[in-house]
Amino acid sequence: AKRYWNANLDTYHPKNVSQNRALLTIRVFVHNFNPEEGKGLTFVGSPGVGKTHLAVATLKAIYEKKGIRGYFFDTKDLIFRLKHLMDEGKDTKFLKTVLNSPVLVLDDLGSERLSDWQRELISYIITYRYNNLKSTIITTNYSLQREEESSVRISADLASRLGENVVSKIYEMNELLVIKGSDLR
Repeated sequence: AKRYWNANLDTYHPKNVSQNRALLTIRVFVHNFNPEEGKGLTFVGSPGVGKTHLAVATLKAIYEKKGIRGYFFDTKDLIFRLKHLMDEGKDTKFLKTVLNSPVLVLDDLGSERLSDWQRELISYIITYRYNNLKSTIITTNYSLQREEESSVRISADLASRLGENVVSKIYEMNELLVIKGSDLR
């Protein structure tokens, strides 16, 4: 994405402890990155705190330090592309690339209401990558776990959008980094 063309670890300027901790964690993650382990990162936080910048910067740093290429997709765009290709009967090569890339960024996971088909597709991608030890980097605005019920509503969480099974795999394969702060946009 053009907006993040210049995003890298050196252009990310932490504004608080959680952002600084995330940056340090990413540097260790990149240094120790082994594509055979299937380890990834999940950035959780409200919109505008720098999750996408950090995800893109991580992807770039892995390429720069380890020579390992990966792919970045806004999750909504990925679903749209796969649907379009499937409708035309041309999904095989692209889907194999998504499934087998050594590093895949799924940006803004869970950001829209998903149909059953879309939820199954995301579940399939994450499950395949989990089972085959492929590193996945995720950004999301949603908590991975249910928060206490308030008198008004239950806070939005990823499990209610994607299912407990998918979130369980994300927990096991990825280190969770909660990014706090005000909207930087």
